[in-house]
Amino acid sequence: MKPVTLLFLFVCGLSHFNHAQSHVIPTPQFYEQLPGEPFKFSLLITDITSVPKSTSDVLFSWNNTFRNLVEKKSDSIPIALKVRLNQTTEKHPENDFYELSFDGKLINIHYTSDASLLYAYSTLLQLINDEGHQLSLRPFTLKDYAKFPWRGLHLDVCRHFFTVDEVKRYIDIMAFYKYNKFHWHLTDDQGWRIEIKKYPLLTEIGGYRDSTLNDHYNTSPRTWNTEHYGGFYTQAQIKDVVKYASDRGVTIVPEIEMPGHARAALAAYPDLSCTGIQQPVTGLWGVFDDIFCSKEETISFLQDVLTEVVELFPSEYIHIGGDEAPKTRWKTCEKCQNNMRKYQLKDEHELQSWFIRQMDEFLTRKGRKLIGWDEILEGGLSPNAAVMSWRGEEGGIAAANEQHEVVMTPGSHCYFDHYQGDSQTEPLAFGGYTPLEKVYAYNPVPAGISPDNKKYILGAQANLWTEYIADFKQVEYMVYPRALAMIQNTWSTNKPDYQSFINTLTNRQFDLLKYWNVNYSLSFAKPVFKITKEDQGIVITGTSIDNNPVNIASKCTSEKKGKELIIMGPSIYFSRSGSDAKTYRITAFENKFHSSSTINFINHKGIGLTIEFITPPNKRYAHNLESTLIDGVLGARPWNGSQWLGFNKGNVEFIVHMDEKINYKHVTTSALDATTSWIHLPDSVVVYGSDEGVNWKEIARQKVTGEQTKIALKGKNKQLKFVYTTLDAIPEGMPGEGYKPFTFLDELIFE
Repeated sequence: MKPVTLLFLFVCGLSHFNHAQSHVIPTPQFYEQLPGEPFKFSLLITDITSVPKSTSDVLFSWNNTFRNLVEKKSDSIPIALKVRLNQTTEKHPENDFYELSFDGKLINIHYTSDASLLYAYSTLLQLINDEGHQLSLRPFTLKDYAKFPWRGLHLDVCRHFFTVDEVKRYIDIMAFYKYNKFHWHLTDDQGWRIEIKKYPLLTEIGGYRDSTLNDHYNTSPRTWNTEHYGGFYTQAQIKDVVKYASDRGVTIVPEIEMPGHARAALAAYPDLSCTGIQQPVTGLWGVFDDIFCSKEETISFLQDVLTEVVELFPSEYIHIGGDEAPKTRWKTCEKCQNNMRKYQLKDEHELQSWFIRQMDEFLTRKGRKLIGWDEILEGGLSPNAAVMSWRGEEGGIAAANEQHEVVMTPGSHCYFDHYQGDSQTEPLAFGGYTPLEKVYAYNPVPAGISPDNKKYILGAQANLWTEYIADFKQVEYMVYPRALAMIQNTWSTNKPDYQSFINTLTNRQFDLLKYWNVNYSLSFAKPVFKITKEDQGIVITGTSIDNNPVNIASKCTSEKKGKELIIMGPSIYFSRSGSDAKTYRITAFENKFHSSSTINFINHKGIGLTIEFITPPNKRYAHNLESTLIDGVLGARPWNGSQWLGFNKGNVEFIVHMDEKINYKHVTTSALDATTSWIHLPDSVVVYGSDEGVNWKEIARQKVTGEQTKIALKGKNKQLKFVYTTLDAIPEGMPGEGYKPFTFLDELIFE
């Protein structure tokens, strides 16, 4: 190989940082700053004589990424700092082990693989500091490796399509931050995105749709964009992207959805459905009854598809979906019912398990492993299958304890299509609430797995579904900086606390992201409101991201125009002694990021009361448990998980305690109707009154017909018991049919 020298004219106008810590993301396993003054230089010279061209090309591209923004210039002869690369012959059992050190004269990198060399270089670039007209590096030593072998990011290109260049950019940035699995979601109801030569109609017909839903799924009435929309990747393009990712240490895991999420495929080949009825590719989000039929022709078709997929993707794992497959059509399909009798299957869940097992056996013969969403556990898990646990952690726990490999990706912490800030000011998103701090707190190894079976947890993955993400700038906004929080969970054994992580973001990483020109979000930096109960009312406090008080402005919006604007300082007290409910607009101001947050607050006669929960909410949706129902803040639409209490264990019951006997005339109870998220209104609510909490008398009963239900109350009471009757199961034909629905409750407005 011809000797090559890589020159890094490095110009990082980066902020200074505390040298006592590395400020590298992900946090290295071991980092020690050594005695000695920083070495100042303007040119980084790296000897890459022994590095494969594919790896050196990546290093050149990283050089261009950073150099193109601002080029460091020097009036004198450039001072060079040399980097020496050594591929170690020592055996290291750790994932992607490398060593990096600087003795004040020479940088040494010892690496165990091409990927670990890239990781070492990423770390080095993050350690170089700006010293005005020159760069500097302090002496240090560092040893590093990955905690988990699966560090994944997912991208849905079906609901909205992204170009090859955009996909490559997605891979570029994740590779720089040491992600190594790219989950490419290539087929769904709204589009088939991969060329299959044996079945050209999959892309000719299935790759395009003639309408796309405007606004949110739950918006009524619905409106439509009727532009012809779509696209697909040729096999030549896919091979190019696969190599591009491999050069960056990233393995692409393709996903071909089955048996559900198949409307695009069935639009091209309707005979593969149970009904044979021709339907267009849908532009509506959600879950659909029309799925692949379980007949032999479908099995052969999908195995033909997987044959071409396996030839394109060298990944050990092939993802077959397996989620959200309603059995409505299978229950009335003669061929499906014949299969159940033929193979002695007791129900349609076992039929799906049989369906998945055909793919598992096929992929095993091809030398690959099947991985699917946790629904593939239903009816029995195929012998060689791995599981992605998305509906919480229970599926992953069950699979690991059965000694199946597991990738943890629960929606509560790992779904980046959820809101990361106030849904009233953030771009439209699917729903839910997954802020940066919540992502950072995730532990990929949940409780409930026996010690011997923890080894089956391969790692974790963050997922980005794109129903409401139509362009790549918005992709980046939803992924970053949350992806930097997630990689901490899958790489670092000794990640710092959240506040230290925030300091690293603001003092170092945002400057690096700017060199990539990433449209990252600052939602996490907006001031937050803390609402606490106080005697006869509540106190609202504003706090910055670094836990410092911020100023709050309050304006009564339910009074006549021109009402005085009151600046209240860092906190406001509201008493519940007023006679009529009044609405205030409250804004908190933060100076560091020049951001603000606003809430609409209703001061009613129930704020700050005490609530005793007989039915506890689901732990994922128990935010501000003591105050959510009586804090004066209505849950926003689209829904944000931090503003509601979510229940999924049947009827909901709680008691409201007053200080004295009170004659309330009305109470308005708030519930959420978001059926695509498996959240349903309760059927009815009954209110009981009592003086001592022992003898209860029914004082109101009301059918729930909407998100706001006003209930007339009778008599004076010191305690009120609310009992909500909920649905036993999600109705047939709706998303999540047959499962227990969630009930989401919010403000009780007393008058």
